[in-house]
Amino acid sequence: MEKGGSIMNLEKLSTYESNQLLNSDEFDWFNPSMYKRVVELGFRNVEWNEIPDELLLYLFLHDEPSLGSKRKETTKKEYFREAKQFMDYVFQTSGSIRSLHHEDVQNYQLQLEQQGYKSTTLRRKSVVIQQFLSYLVNKGIIDDDLTKSMKRISVKKETLVNRDFYDTEVQALLDYYQEEDYFMYTLLYVLISTGLRIQELADAKWGNVFYQPEVGLYFLTVVGKRDKAREVPIFEDVLEVIKEFRMRRRFTGELKNDGTPFFPKASGQHYSFKYLSQKFSNEILSLQGQFEFINQRVQREEAMKEEGHNIKYRITPHTCRHYTASYFLSKGADQKAVQDLLGHESSSTTDGYLRRKRKFEEHAAVKVGKTFMSH
Repeated sequence: MEKGGSIMNLEKLSTYESNQLLNSDEFDWFNPSMYKRVVELGFRNVEWNEIPDELLLYLFLHDEPSLGSKRKETTKKEYFREAKQFMDYVFQTSGSIRSLHHEDVQNYQLQLEQQGYKSTTLRRKSVVIQQFLSYLVNKGIIDDDLTKSMKRISVKKETLVNRDFYDTEVQALLDYYQEEDYFMYTLLYVLISTGLRIQELADAKWGNVFYQPEVGLYFLTVVGKRDKAREVPIFEDVLEVIKEFRMRRRFTGELKNDGTPFFPKASGQHYSFKYLSQKFSNEILSLQGQFEFINQRVQREEAMKEEGHNIKYRITPHTCRHYTASYFLSKGADQKAVQDLLGHESSSTTDGYLRRKRKFEEHAAVKVGKTFMSH
């Protein structure tokens, strides 16, 4: 398939020709043209025994699981990376996905574990492989449901990233950045006050800010995971900060649809969410000598690593979402409202955000006080 779109006739496509096509520099894994051709032809009319395994992976990437929604390009690339790694293993061991055995799938999971991947990473990789194998069974391409032999990945809550972010830390960083770095000041202020995911912030548009007179608040409409739109609050003090940031970059602070990003580059383009995430985390980490609490976080993380525990304590954009959840809860919002604010599908996700806050606030020691014995 050329990147422009013309494809070969799949009914007459030999295994050799398919392999030549898939391994050529011309093949674009993320171009949907060949998938559309398969749909036109009909899956039942394709001679699957003559189709190489790589094409099965290609079809999996483009065959959306539900109508009315499409996988994001970033999701497709992640699925491709994980499934391609699995396919490479298949070629080295079984030769083909069609001759794969239950033990082979188990051995692959064990091999990943031996390579030192974290439990959360193992779970992500396993989910993609599980979806890929289920897809092949559902399409009738393979007969045996190999997912039945896959091991569940246990992720203990205690081994997850520590997302605690305290008021004193937040205020210290805001005070510092307000004087030293208005970019970071704006970024931090927006993240902690809205609970936005960093990709949502990167993709947000200035024209989607609006005032809701019934409640007297400004909101920003963003599109989150699974293409769900939601409104996040933009408090007046936060709005003034973002307006100032935009005007420093020669963009309007007036609320109008001017086609610019909510948080624009100087060029007027959207930031890459990966750049913003790395920039945010690295800038805060660079203040290790400036703030003792950052230094303590780094030292605690290194100490845990030496003991064989992979717990992260560094401040990242996602840390801000946890702070937002705790902040709104402390102001009287109920957990369902916080769940809606953050765009969580499940209440258990929100509960996980608030678990550590409750762990300390409801601790038995709080009932005793600061000293054990009263004198």
